[in-house]
Amino acid sequence: MWALTDFTEANGATRIVPGSHRRESPPFGGEVPSIPAEMAKGSVLVWHGSLWHGGGSNRTGERRFGIAMNYCAGFVRQQENQQLGIPREVAARFPRRLQRLVGYGVYRALIGHIDKRDPAELLGGGGELRTVWEAATRR
Repeated sequence: MWALTDFTEANGATRIVPGSHRRESPPFGGEVPSIPAEMAKGSVLVWHGSLWHGGGSNRTGERRFGIAMNYCAGFVRQQENQQLGIPREVAARFPRRLQRLVGYGVYRALIGHIDKRDPAELLGGGGELRTVWEAATRR
């Protein structure tokens, strides 16, 4: 997370649970002690993707701005399914490359499918990729 403004506890700085990437998942709805990652504008916070983290509550009248930069190899999917946050009629107008970048594609005919189909089919496209399961049934 690259802080474009100061990140303070009052304005909802990213909260982290140190060491949590080595623990089992927390109980749903349970309270977990966390600390704010307070940092000055221009600072960068780097953490392991499985570290428990989230935004804090902004109790000020000002916005907090940051850039979240993530890298995820094609065989490792993100926790949140971002493609469902983009209306299909909007995603359908994206160039094919952008559709794939936001999740409407299958990696190596295996990862990212929806019901064993290429999610591009949801946008009205042919879904040129086929899953490994389809290839196995054609033999």
